[in-house]
Amino acid sequence: MSSSVADLAGRLQLRPGSAEPVRCERPVVAAGMLRKLTQGRRAALLPDLLGALFTLCSGAHRLVARRAVLAALAEPGDATTSSASQADQSRLLALLNTRDHLQRLALDLPGQWPVPGVAADPSWLRLAPVWTLSTGSDLSALASRQVAAEAMPRWLQQHLLGMPPADWLAGWQADPEHWLADWAAGRDHALACWYAGVADLARATSLPCHTLGLLAEGDAGLRHLAGQLAHEPGFAQQPVWQGEPAETGAWTRGQPHVAPDMSLWHRLGARLAEVVAMSLAAAQEQPCAASPAIGALTLAPGQALAWCEMSRGLLIHWVQLEAAPANRDTARVEDYHVLAPTEWNFHPRGALAQALRESRFDAAQTRLATLALDPCVAFDLVDGGTATQDSGHA
Repeated sequence: MSSSVADLAGRLQLRPGSAEPVRCERPVVAAGMLRKLTQGRRAALLPDLLGALFTLCSGAHRLVARRAVLAALAEPGDATTSSASQADQSRLLALLNTRDHLQRLALDLPGQWPVPGVAADPSWLRLAPVWTLSTGSDLSALASRQVAAEAMPRWLQQHLLGMPPADWLAGWQADPEHWLADWAAGRDHALACWYAGVADLARATSLPCHTLGLLAEGDAGLRHLAGQLAHEPGFAQQPVWQGEPAETGAWTRGQPHVAPDMSLWHRLGARLAEVVAMSLAAAQEQPCAASPAIGALTLAPGQALAWCEMSRGLLIHWVQLEAAPANRDTARVEDYHVLAPTEWNFHPRGALAQALRESRFDAAQTRLATLALDPCVAFDLVDGGTATQDSGHA
C-alpha cells in the first residue's frame, strides 16, 4: 500500500476511561474527501478506483461501485440485472466473504492475538478452493467460481470442521456458544486450537448489540439513509440508525433481535459459522436465505444507492452523476459517499465506546473486543498513557 493511500485509510484510537474512548479517523470516508477523489472522473472507472482506495474487501467495493453506477444510469436492461448475472454476483460475493473470513481466521486473529502453540498459519488457508478465486466476468472466471463453490463444502469437512458442514451449522444454530466450545475443545486443528485459547476471556466478556436492521426496512429505509448521506456532513463517519448507533457483521445477519448482551465468543464464532453457511449457499445454483444481500436502488436521475453484505458487515455506496446526458462510457461523477462497517461498529457512542468510557474492560478485553468487532484499519490502544499498536488487516 502506498503511503498516500495508507494516510487516507486512517487509524482507530482507543483510550479506555477517557471522555472520547473511541476515535476513528478515516480521511477516505470524510465529508468531501471522496468527492475530491472522484468528482469529474469517468463513472466507469469507479470500481477500480475504489478497489484501490479500499484495499481490504476490495472485491466487495468493486461489486457495489459497479452496481451503483449502473443504477444511477438507470439501465434496467443491462446484463447485470439478469437473473443469471444476479445469481453469479451473489455466488461471487459469498465466495469473497468466505475467503475474507478465512484469511482473518488463519492469519489476522492468530497474528494479533497470539495463543501459545498456535501460529498464524497460511498453509491450511492456501489449500482452500476460494484462495485463488477469480473475480473477472469472462467464461474462465465464471468456471473457476463454479469449481470453487462446488469444492468448498467437501474441503471444509475434510480440512477444517471434521464433519459435514450442514451438521456443524445445525449445531451452531441450536446452541451457538456451547457448540463452538465443544467443537474447539475436540478438534486438533490450528483454528480450533486458537478458539479454545481465547474461549475463557471471550465467553466472559459481553457487549450490548443493537443490530443494524436497515435492509429489513426496504426501499423506505434505504431512501432515508441515502438522504442522510447526501445532506448531512459527517454522517458517513458517525452513522446512526433510528437515531442510535448500531452494529453490523456476521453476528447480526438475519437477526433483527438479539439478546441484550452478546459475548465476544459469539461474535468471533459467527465468523466461522458464516464461512460454513456461505459455502453451502454458494454451492447452490440460485441465491438462498443464507446468501449475502446485494442490490441497488435508483433514487433520482443520475443518483443511486447500492449495497452488499460483505464479510465485515453492510457496505453502502451512494453516487450522484453529473447532470449532462450520458451513458456508461461517458458519464462522470459529481459526488460519491461510502458507508462502511467500521464506522457503524466503532461509533463514538456505540457499545464499545460506552464500555471503555466506564472503564469496564481491561486492556486484554479491549483488544479482543476490538478484534471481534473487526475494524478495517489498524488501531492503537492507549492504556495508562502508553500506546500499543496493532497492524490491522492491511
